[in-house]
Amino acid sequence: MAASVCLVLGVAAFLAWPRSAPLPADLAGSIAFVSNRDGLDAVYLRRLPNGQDRRLTFTGEPAGEPAFSPDGARLAFSMGGRIGLVSLPSGDVRILTLGIDWRDSAPSWRPDGKALVVVARGRNADHGELHVLEIETADGQVARAPLTQGRGLGYDSPRFSPDGSVVVCVREDHVFRISLADGRLSRVTGGFRRYRSPRFLSSGRLVALWSQEKQFGMDVMDVDGKNRETLSLGTAYYRSIAPSPDGRYFAGAFSYDLQFHPAEAMTLGKAEEVRLLDARGGPVAPLARSWRDSSQSPDWGRSASP
Repeated sequence: MAASVCLVLGVAAFLAWPRSAPLPADLAGSIAFVSNRDGLDAVYLRRLPNGQDRRLTFTGEPAGEPAFSPDGARLAFSMGGRIGLVSLPSGDVRILTLGIDWRDSAPSWRPDGKALVVVARGRNADHGELHVLEIETADGQVARAPLTQGRGLGYDSPRFSPDGSVVVCVREDHVFRISLADGRLSRVTGGFRRYRSPRFLSSGRLVALWSQEKQFGMDVMDVDGKNRETLSLGTAYYRSIAPSPDGRYFAGAFSYDLQFHPAEAMTLGKAEEVRLLDARGGPVAPLARSWRDSSQSPDWGRSASP
């Protein structure tokens, strides 16, 4: 009897499963994301709006945190404390750091495409500092320069501003900015909201996700935190977001919704998915979704010429 009930519920859930809405025809660029569809987290690439998924990393350990170069020709990623680069469209991989003295993660490009900012953890360290990796040096070696010394206060999610003068990051659930001219650290957000995933829009303004009790949202603000506006507010939790290069859309890593949805209860389970969001954070259509496999960590870049 119990098996029959489960079968009926499963069929009902399948019939109620929301069919994929067509993607807007004006989507441009490429999206990179992480999926475990082949049993191990790997980085995938898709040209929008209707390209086929292409796997970029083939390693014996999980790879993640893809980040497009400004020109869309390369993709940085993290893997076991190391940072790698994939050349597009050839697929050639270059490993930049070895993960021995420093375990690196969360790469983000400087606007000139010649350096990355990363979260670096030393041996036995439980917090991350920010380091700048110069990757186009005269001798071909990667040059590492510390950007912060947190003294036990970890940094995460670093991003260069579009003009390269500032790095924003998260520390103790708030957004901070670091002036590269003088190294000055300034707090951008305050209050009870816990911020994550700061990103820059094409306009130069800053957008970030936040949580407060059982509410989740997205705020946009100037780089100094002024003129802050809440774009979206609800019960859906997104782990991270990536704005489109033209600023009209977001790709969001959807984790869960506190509001109960019977149609998805039997199908999605705990699998994360990547959703297309409009300019105010409202859902438009799924970008990467599966009943069984998780997709997350999207980044949106310009498509380099083939």
